[in-house]
Order: sequence, then structure tokens, then C-alpha cells
Amino acid sequence: RELDGRKENALKARIKQAGFPELTTLENFDWSFNAKINEAKLRELSGLHFLEGNEIALFLGPPGVGKTHCALAIGHLATRAGHRVFWTSAKRLSRQIIAAKARDSLDQFFKKILAAKLWIIDDWGVITMERDVAEEVFDLLDRRKYSSALILPSNRAVSEWGQVFPDVVLANSTVDRMFEHAHYVAFEGDSYRLKGRIKTRDVDMDKE
Repeated sequence: RELDGRKENALKARIKQAGFPELTTLENFDWSFNAKINEAKLRELSGLHFLEGNEIALFLGPPGVGKTHCALAIGHLATRAGHRVFWTSAKRLSRQIIAAKARDSLDQFFKKILAAKLWIIDDWGVITMERDVAEEVFDLLDRRKYSSALILPSNRAVSEWGQVFPDVVLANSTVDRMFEHAHYVAFEGDSYRLKGRIKTRDVDMDKE
């Protein structure tokens, strides 16, 4: 019982350190709602073998189709397997880098991220980064390939990723690094977030 208690406490600590906004599972994901989503590929990634080679999984598709849900589910599995995980969003990462530089603690912040075996950077491509932040992100992603795997959910097409960085050369170099040993999962279909609203509106329209 003491050993089980220690394992449970260690798991709770890893989940807290990861910073997940919520806990999700692949089991409670509605695969039937968007049948084009590659369940087999996501199940393969949930086996966590891509962590061994510090590989990247790209979850690309429109908002609301389940990219974040699946990314968090795999992140949760990684914590249960004993791995450290770091979750953030692109916007939050930019703010964290700016704050760390202001405190002169960027090295410590990067050490924390690099200590995680899996990173999840949500909403990639939503914001355009300032040049000084973009350069730090480039450095971070370059160092990642020696220690950490990455899941990158994005609403933007890859062709638009260059807009994230103010410099074309920096953008191309960063994108090149993201596609090294990358697993690609396309998320297609309707938005889960709008599902309830759409049904409600259909009912309201029927009453009219």
C-alpha cells in the first residue's frame, strides 16, 4: 500500500507539473462524430513509441474537431507511463518567454521544458511572435530533438506557418525542424464545440 501510495503521489505530481488545462482520454473521444479522423494512427501514437526517438506528431485541422482533446489524452498517458510532460499554448509560451527574460531566468525556464520527455504546444500558428521571442523558440525547438518529443496541434495550414515568425529564414528553418521524423494526423469534419449549438438551433428553427 505504501508503494502504491508513492506511485499515486508521483503521478499526481507529474500531472500537476505538466500544466494540463483538463484531463482527457481517447476512450471518451467520440470517434463516430468525425469518421475521417485516423483513429488507428492516434492509437499508435498513444503507445508512446514516438517518444523514444524524440519525434513530432502534427495534429492539423480546423478548430473544434478534437486536436487538443487527443493531444491531452496522449499527454496524460505519458504521465501515467512515468514521463514528464510540458503543456502550453503558443500564445502562453510567448508570454512565458517574455516573463522569464524579464526575470533573467530564461535558462531555468528552458531547463524545465527540456526536462520533459513530451511537449505539447497547443494552437500553433495562431499568433505572430516578436523577433526576440521567435529566436528563443527556434533555439528551444532546435535543442528539443536531443531530449524530447513534441505534439503540435494547429488550426493553420503548414503553408501559413511562416507567418508565425517575422523572418522568412527563421521561419523556414523552424518548420524544417518540425518535420524531422514527423507523424501527421489530419483532423477533418464538424466542430464538437458547435455540435450542441447546431442541434439547439435546428430545434428552434423547427418551432418557427
